[in-house]
Amino acid sequence: MMKSDIYVRRSVLAHAATAMKVCSSAELRLNGKLQQCENCCATSFLVKGLCLTCLFRGALEDPTNLADSGAFAETVSELRIRDAKWRLGNYEVLDEIGRGGMGVIYRAREFPSGRVVALKRVSIEGLDSLQALARFRREAETAAAFEHPNIVPVYYVGESDDGIPFFTMKLASRGNLGTSRAALRNQPRQCVLIMAKVARAIQYSHERGYLHRDLKPANILLDEGWEPLVSDFGLAKWQNDSSELTRTLTTLGTPSYLAPEQAAGPSARITAAAAVYSLGAILFELLTGRPPFLGEHPLAVIHQASERPAPKLRRFTQEFDRDLETICARCLERDPSVRYQSAKDLALDLNSWLDDRPITARPAKIPYRVARWARRNRMLACSITACLAFCATSVLWQVRDWGLQSAMRESTLAARSLLVMPFLDLDNLTPDPISAQSVTSSLQGKLSHLGPARVSSRRSGASVSWGGTEEVRKAGRDVKARAVLTGTERTIDGRKRISFRLLDAATGQPLLVHLWQDKGQKDSAKAIGEEIGQPIYAVLSAKDWSNMTDSMVDPGLRDQIARDAILAGRDLMFRYTTADLDRAIDLFKKALNTAPDSSLAHSYLASAATGRTHYIADWSYLKLGEDEAVKAVQLSPLSGDAHRALAGVYYQQGRFTEALEEAILTVETSGVEEKVVRLIGMTFDALGHPDRALNWFTFGSRIRGTADGIDAQIGDCWAKLADDKQALQAYNRAAELQPDCPQGGVGVCHIRLLKGDFAGARELVRKGRWNHEDLGDTKRMAAQIEFFARNFEAAEKLYGDLAQADPGGGGSFYGAITYGSALGRARQAMGDNTRGEALLEHCLVEEKAAVSREPENPEVVYRLAAVEASLGMTESALEHLHTAVSLGWIDYRSLATDPRFDALRENLEFQLMLKNISSKVADMRVRSQPLNAEEWRNNQWQRRVGMN
Repeated sequence: MMKSDIYVRRSVLAHAATAMKVCSSAELRLNGKLQQCENCCATSFLVKGLCLTCLFRGALEDPTNLADSGAFAETVSELRIRDAKWRLGNYEVLDEIGRGGMGVIYRAREFPSGRVVALKRVSIEGLDSLQALARFRREAETAAAFEHPNIVPVYYVGESDDGIPFFTMKLASRGNLGTSRAALRNQPRQCVLIMAKVARAIQYSHERGYLHRDLKPANILLDEGWEPLVSDFGLAKWQNDSSELTRTLTTLGTPSYLAPEQAAGPSARITAAAAVYSLGAILFELLTGRPPFLGEHPLAVIHQASERPAPKLRRFTQEFDRDLETICARCLERDPSVRYQSAKDLALDLNSWLDDRPITARPAKIPYRVARWARRNRMLACSITACLAFCATSVLWQVRDWGLQSAMRESTLAARSLLVMPFLDLDNLTPDPISAQSVTSSLQGKLSHLGPARVSSRRSGASVSWGGTEEVRKAGRDVKARAVLTGTERTIDGRKRISFRLLDAATGQPLLVHLWQDKGQKDSAKAIGEEIGQPIYAVLSAKDWSNMTDSMVDPGLRDQIARDAILAGRDLMFRYTTADLDRAIDLFKKALNTAPDSSLAHSYLASAATGRTHYIADWSYLKLGEDEAVKAVQLSPLSGDAHRALAGVYYQQGRFTEALEEAILTVETSGVEEKVVRLIGMTFDALGHPDRALNWFTFGSRIRGTADGIDAQIGDCWAKLADDKQALQAYNRAAELQPDCPQGGVGVCHIRLLKGDFAGARELVRKGRWNHEDLGDTKRMAAQIEFFARNFEAAEKLYGDLAQADPGGGGSFYGAITYGSALGRARQAMGDNTRGEALLEHCLVEEKAAVSREPENPEVVYRLAAVEASLGMTESALEHLHTAVSLGWIDYRSLATDPRFDALRENLEFQLMLKNISSKVADMRVRSQPLNAEEWRNNQWQRRVGMN
């Protein structure tokens, strides 16, 4: 371009400015719609004025204009300038979008397609610069070579008729990140998502050999869907290019986003890490609203970036997590080798953050930062190293002494270490770790005053063994405790009672048993620590526990003769025949002759004598059992065996409340055992609480992880609650798991009998092949079926056989039907009133005597009412029925079917009583919640069957 041409163009611009000033009174302003020029009728964007051509011409006539009017007029005539829409090649320029140092961007419409694009051409100032023209061409060529969804696509590259280069690209309707920064400020996830896509686009350009060296928010455009488009590759460097242009442009870029090495070193040292720095700076600005470094001028910004670490993201706002802060910090490291080594690595970590997955970036490690500091401060680093070496030597000697002291202390603590297990709440059969934790804190405070000791607690629920030997050993090994403290708790008259059992963690042997009763203290936890802290510390302080455990061994087990007799008798006692029980009784008496102070021998003798009365009603054996059990408790007040034996005596005597107390005391003093749990369940059942009995039976089945022996009793509870479906499931499990025992099959017969299916019950008894006939359950059920079916001849024969073997028996079976009362009622029904009533009168005398012995036994009172009803003593029978119900009798279905109450069928009071009992049972059935336990037991049964 000639100098004269340049002069003319600048003169035109000067005249244009003069014209604008002259026309200021015409309220010159721009409008978005085309208007017609008042002078030449050309379209114009000016309102209330002329087009630019006429405006310029009018300026020539201004007398204040000092320019050469002829030259100005000639220039205007040649250029024919106007401000309406104009064409550039095949593109109609609509309006200006933006302007930079070397280029102008317009919104233009492409012909003939009509597509609206962004058109970029070199600005007037750039036409004078060969570097600007080269940069413009490089941008067009570089962008046109890319095909990536996040790099702005170039549609066309060309020149205008005047030789001005331009190219067209996709129109970004939402501007760029710089103009949209405020809208994105409170959308961190959107910011991260955009920068992840930009990073992948930059990685794409790097893989094709181009390094974008002017990444900044203004160069990242946004389309209508907020998709980012990287633009302005004018400063892009081809990795294999060493042209003069590249070397002269190495320092170009925007300082706030310029990597330190990009500003300080030669272009050949610039790597992908420089782009990572720029991406991190942009992300930092999007999240915080400001670039990482601020300065009065570009050199100040560059100096800060080179000398200072980048500020932390969370310094400006705490809403971002540390992972996002770490990503930004990793991008903005001054050392390029510490940054992400590629834009792809940055994109992966950004996507990981979006997906809540772990990121790979971590802050620069301390050794690296220390080494970097040491290189800058060599003398100070050497001095500090020398001081540290001296201090380390001194510390090593102290650590050695401290280690010896610590080892001695740890040895002492290990010898006095205690683990507190969760206590068993006997009121609802659930673990109570809160009470255990409270006791732990109290004991730790007390023991720390007495000497070194370590107390820990096990917060999770204990296993089903509840302090069994294996559980104690495992718990002790897990925390390396020497002793384990287990216990139970329950509420008596509104106050807590807690039992403590201190066990050897290695053997499970008891070392200490203590019962604590709340006496209304304000701080019960402190009171517990004061009461049991000293005894426990004394046990823990003992180095050898063998003398302590030996002293707790029963005298009968120390003598060899007595020991052999006790162990042999115990094995015979659990064979469930009268002959074996008689032999066991003799062996226990033999042991007592050798060791009369053996509480264990007295306990076993009481249990064997009491158990024999279950098969044959002989009150002399029950009296023997009571005497022996009382002696056992007197000899060893905290013996679990003694309290268990006394509980069994009370149960057989119908003293169920006392039996329940003794049975629970057994759990408190000797831990949870399956037989004791079963006895507690039977006692609750006898007291008319089959719902609570269910909980105990189910709990008992979990002690050893098996349901053996308890299923039939669970079925009995469900039968009393009139839930025949659940009852049959339990009975069938019992029959499947223990086919030789009659309880399961007899229970199924009982359900059929209550439903009136006498033929089905009779057939099941006929086909049943069960052992243990000495118990007589099968014969009793066969006789009861015929009795309830009103087949009195068969019933008389069967009950006669049973009465001959056990004249006073039968009362503790289903329906509480004694053999004598059944025989008397059967003879009545067959017309033999004389013999029948005589037998019933005899039974009346016996039942009255039984009631006098066991006034709180609902079963005994019920039997008396049955005899009275058979003898026509209506008022007395109803009175005793009411008493039996109040004591806990709830088997209304047997009452409704029993022939002994036929004389009361039409009695309104009797009918109302049946209705009330039925309602009471229905309420209990609704309240009982052992369904989850039943499901567990069904799973156990199915697994057991599958194994078989």
